Amino acid sequence: MNWMKMARMLEAIDGESPTRLVTFLSQELDEMDNVLEKQYFLQILDKDSLKANSMALTKAKKWLAKAFDVHSDEIEAMYMAHDDLGDAIYYFDVSSETTGTLLGFSLNVLKTHLEMSFSKIESDEFRTFQWLMESMASLERKWFIRYLLRTPRNGINTGIITKAIARTYGYKVSEVKKHLITSSVSDVILYYEMGEVPKATLSHGSYVAPMLAKDVPMNKWPKNKIVDYKYDGNRYQIHKEDESVIIFNRKGKVVTQQFPDVVEVVSEYPNGIYDGEIYPINEDGSPAEHKKMGTRVHSKNVQEAMEKVEVKWVMFDCLKIEEQTIIQLPYSERLASFGELPDQALRMKKGEDVLAFYNRAINDGFEGIIVKDADLPYQAGSRSAGWAKYKPPRIELDVVVLKAKYGQGAKANVFATFEIFVKNERGFYSVGWVGTGFSDNDLYQLTQTLRKNVVDYTDGVYEFTPRVVLEVTADLVTQDANANTGLRFPRCKRIRDDKFVNDINTLDDVEAMR
Repeated sequence: MNWMKMARMLEAIDGESPTRLVTFLSQELDEMDNVLEKQYFLQILDKDSLKANSMALTKAKKWLAKAFDVHSDEIEAMYMAHDDLGDAIYYFDVSSETTGTLLGFSLNVLKTHLEMSFSKIESDEFRTFQWLMESMASLERKWFIRYLLRTPRNGINTGIITKAIARTYGYKVSEVKKHLITSSVSDVILYYEMGEVPKATLSHGSYVAPMLAKDVPMNKWPKNKIVDYKYDGNRYQIHKEDESVIIFNRKGKVVTQQFPDVVEVVSEYPNGIYDGEIYPINEDGSPAEHKKMGTRVHSKNVQEAMEKVEVKWVMFDCLKIEEQTIIQLPYSERLASFGELPDQALRMKKGEDVLAFYNRAINDGFEGIIVKDADLPYQAGSRSAGWAKYKPPRIELDVVVLKAKYGQGAKANVFATFEIFVKNERGFYSVGWVGTGFSDNDLYQLTQTLRKNVVDYTDGVYEFTPRVVLEVTADLVTQDANANTGLRFPRCKRIRDDKFVNDINTLDDVEAMR
């Protein structure tokens, strides 16, 4: 398969149901004889497995305008007409529909180009980009741009790919999911082609998507439970092997250089893969407000940031210790393997009352508690009822910023109020505007980020691509006379650099809080 054939396949199945998508992908895999071809095919489809690039919507429009030697307004007008940059560039030059000069790129070449950094428009990378646009047929361009921006909008996700692999090789979906915890899609395909199954072994430096907690009613809490304090920090996964320590943030990005103090602590641990949080602390060791984490995360002067903000690492799970991968063990058994190490999360003692433990957590300045199923293996990448969050009864949501306005007076040079959205079946749903809870540094940081992602401007309101995630709190969920759902007195709690837009709450979540 080459890129032209794959683009035609993507066009043919666009809008199909999940069941049909699984069938189509399985048929394509069956028809491929080359293992490498299968690997590249699945890596491109699973956009989250592609290495990150710096291409965003605004930048892509500029690059396309220069590549086609047209005014940027022409690209913008096409984008506004089609609401998708891939469609816009397809209709911009339909004459090349069947005349791609290279008659289709190989998939490995395509993957390499999708993973370029695209740093500066005055660079060899731009010249490569321009050559690609000149060489591709219009249909190839459409899907290249969509995957370049990691917005294919075709319903193909990790779940669909997992089911297609299961059908192709005759495994249960649950088995493939299990294999994908410890092996990449490429490795899983290699093992299946050999008639073998991947070894359940995690590797140093290979990031594992974290297991996530969710809000669960008390009557559905696990009977056999282990209860931890809930820390108001950022989630990190730390890999230790001999002298090498690697710290990954929740998005899988290596951030080791930001936390030399934590590296020093973990250097004393046995080799392993550890899951936990880093949170800011006051001089007396008590938890500080989460906003201080921004100094450690964003500062270019690491030494100065360490002096301004002291942090603490706390461990609450372990996926591998020494040579033993323990991700598939029940939580109680994993805990037995790492629970004697230092820097443990505070846990409820056997026989202690869970609500009394919760009150102690709140009094100690922490967010609440996490109630964990002692019999559950680590469910990588899943938001599981096996980890139940319990916090003070106030509305808390993760939302995305899609619109903003500049402030007045001292805040005239920064965005100061933001329209916030949750997910729904049509894309995003507005739950109102928020303008409180931000520090001056927060507003500066948000303005710098949002300016790079502007897609429209009308009557003082700027519109953005979905990039910035906030955690907000509110008094309650409201509904007006027209049945529009919103939030009463929303306030920003923190900027969630550690979360993807896919992680935000849904409209169903909000309405369940009424």
